[in-house]
Amino acid sequence: MPPSSRKRNKGKERKAKQAAKKEENEKADAHEFWKRRFWSSSTDCDHGFGLRILLPDGHPVSSFMDQLIINLKSMAVSEVLSVMSTTHPLIWINESYRKLVLEILVHIGTNMLLDEYSPLTWPACIAQSIMVLEQHNNGTDDIDSVMQSRVICSKNRDLDSLLSSISRDALKFYRKRISCKCLKKMHLEARKTIPKMGICGHCKHEMERVSLSVCSRCMIYHYCSRECRVAAWPNHKSQCDNYVNAKFRQTDWPQAYRYTTNS
Repeated sequence: MPPSSRKRNKGKERKAKQAAKKEENEKADAHEFWKRRFWSSSTDCDHGFGLRILLPDGHPVSSFMDQLIINLKSMAVSEVLSVMSTTHPLIWINESYRKLVLEILVHIGTNMLLDEYSPLTWPACIAQSIMVLEQHNNGTDDIDSVMQSRVICSKNRDLDSLLSSISRDALKFYRKRISCKCLKKMHLEARKTIPKMGICGHCKHEMERVSLSVCSRCMIYHYCSRECRVAAWPNHKSQCDNYVNAKFRQTDWPQAYRYTTNS
């Protein structure tokens, strides 16, 4: 073999080893991240799950959690779950595995809120992941259809990381999923001090939701005025059609120009 070929091969081997080492380190860091958040909280409560995580290396649930944390650091939630529905099919097919993942995620998100973990986008991203796992029906549903459903999209809207009221919505989300009272005081205090906020789908201004109107077809996008709603319609139309057609026939809904107040 010519010296140049041997040099190229050694270079490829070195890069492969570096890539493998990087992947190994990423998995180790991710594993430590979610395990530490699972056990760490200002209380010693199990939040009603009674979980004591003793998963062996390579267990499908542990592998899923590691990869979920890795991907959430660099990808949008929708993209992450779309990819992982293919790379980790057992979680979506096996109900017991999926239930355990859900309990772990709720436990971690709750602990993050109790510890006032920053950035708050982590509890929000975990909540968005929980919603898709809850709505997915034992592997029989198309993952993209689940993520585009009105139920998921409307709740994701309220957990948008741009909103100043995200802590209030996150507290409500996790409080409904735990049987203990760990988040009760924090949630009640947030309801008193933090107004519900929304973002206009056209001008992107943030304001109290009571001042916004919601599209009466998809019931997802908010607008601050009729002018913004009309201006946004050419771009919103295809998204609106997708949301409506995902669950209902187009003829079941009012005309596009109608909109209702979101109380």
